[in-house]
This record gives sequence, structure tokens and C-alpha cells, in this order.
Amino acid sequence: MKTALIKPQGFCSGVTRAVALAKQAKLENKDKNIYILGMLAHNQILIDDLTKDGFITLIGNEEEEINKLKKGDILIFTAHGHDEKLDRLAKAKGLITYDATCPKVKSNLDKIKKEINDNHQVIYIGQSGHKEASAALSISKNVSLYDTQLLINYQLITDESPFVLNQTTLNFYELSKYHKDIKDHIPDARIANEICNATRLRQEAMLTIDKDTDLIVIVGHHKSSNSNKLFDIAKANYKDALVVMINNLDELKKIDIRGKKKAAIGSGASTPQCIVDEIYNYLLKI
Repeated sequence: MKTALIKPQGFCSGVTRAVALAKQAKLENKDKNIYILGMLAHNQILIDDLTKDGFITLIGNEEEEINKLKKGDILIFTAHGHDEKLDRLAKAKGLITYDATCPKVKSNLDKIKKEINDNHQVIYIGQSGHKEASAALSISKNVSLYDTQLLINYQLITDESPFVLNQTTLNFYELSKYHKDIKDHIPDARIANEICNATRLRQEAMLTIDKDTDLIVIVGHHKSSNSNKLFDIAKANYKDALVVMINNLDELKKIDIRGKKKAAIGSGASTPQCIVDEIYNYLLKI
């Protein structure tokens, strides 16, 4: 099958940094258990590889998981950001911590803190329950979520000039409609577009696929926001193509792609390149 890779591919800089930090933590603490509070990045294959290397991923209520650890244990915070109360809890428990928060996410959190300190309200456009959004909302009760599904209760906003920013992995092409809605309700709202480059470049590239492509494969984990947005963009713009989202080659092999002649492969910013290469080589041989 004629197959094209939709570039960029591979880990974004934030995920690359998180993986490097985890390896550094292991190198510096060779004889200790090393725990990661949640998925370091949203890709199961990456998590499985970390498990093989001896890392222990903690899935569950974050406070409860921290409370299970003992003094001197090593704890890594994930790339998505986290509630600062978890820092305080880890310190009180005597844990040694490493913070793998993506620099772009960290920059957004710092901007929120500055606005709160300047007595402004913040409107945060994001997905309810996503760790990045939860980290932002934990900063202050004056941060209100503009849920991409449920929108926002504008009665909560009393600031005439609130600061507006967003989760870094949203759909770049949909963000403007949220901004317009906010401006229609609060004309003096100050808007910041904080889609990260890794997300934006992948979404822009998704719109460059040849129109006769009849199979589009998005390689990414179902919890990966940026992978899901690639899937949504492909579905919306290539009506005649079969668009599938998979985590690995085994999942692709379960899908009926008989009769397809031209494929394109995109991947999320936390998808290992080796998995994409495996799928690419498989499609080339069909």
C-alpha cells in the first residue's frame, strides 16, 4: 500500500524531557524504588517500557498513592502538571521528588499565578478531568474552567478584564470559536493562545494529506488529548477516508482495511517513533 508519514513524528520536547528526567532519577537512585504519579505521558507503550525498566506507575487517587509511600522514596510528577498541594504532601512525607512538568505547561501555570496575584480572574479553556486542566484549576478558586463540551457559567466571572488561556493540547482550529464566545460575553477579556507548537504543527500537517488518501491512521493512546484532536481533525476533513486511532500494530491488524490503496500515518506527541515505524513498514507490504 502506498503510505505516507505525516510529519512531525516522535516525542515532543516536553515528553523527551520527561523521559530523560525519569532516567536521571533512576541513575541517581539506583537502589531505590522509583514511583511515577500517573502516566508520565499519555502513551501505554511508553509506560510499559518504563515498567520494564523498573519504574512503578501509580494509578489511582493521587493523595492516597502518595500517602502509601515512605520517607526517602523517589516520586516523579508527570509531564502534565499537578496540584501544588501534592508537592506539600510529598515534602511532608519526606519523599525525594522530580518534577517532569512540561515547560510549556509550567509557563501557563506561572501566568495564571501572576494574574491571580494581580487580582484578576482567569478563564481556562480545557477538558474537564485532564491533568493539565486540573493543575490549572487547583491554583485558585478564581480560575474558572471553560469546558470545551459544556462551555462556562459566565455568572462566575465578575472581572471586566479576565485573562483567558487554554490547555496546550486542544484543537487549534476550534480555539477561535471559544475565544469569540468569550469576547461576545466579556469584550475586554484578554486572550492568550497557548496551543503548544508540537500540537499545532501536527494539526496543520494533518490538513496536507493527499485528497485521494483512503486510510488515515492516528497512532496514539486514547487518553492522549493531542492524539484525539488529530483524529477529530482527520474525521472532519476527510469524509471519504477510513480514519482509525490505534495504540499499536496489533490493534491495526484487527481492523478491516481490505481495498484501501493509499494510507497516511499521523501520531501524537507522546507516541514512540518505533511504533509508528512498525506500522509504516507493515502498511508498505500490503
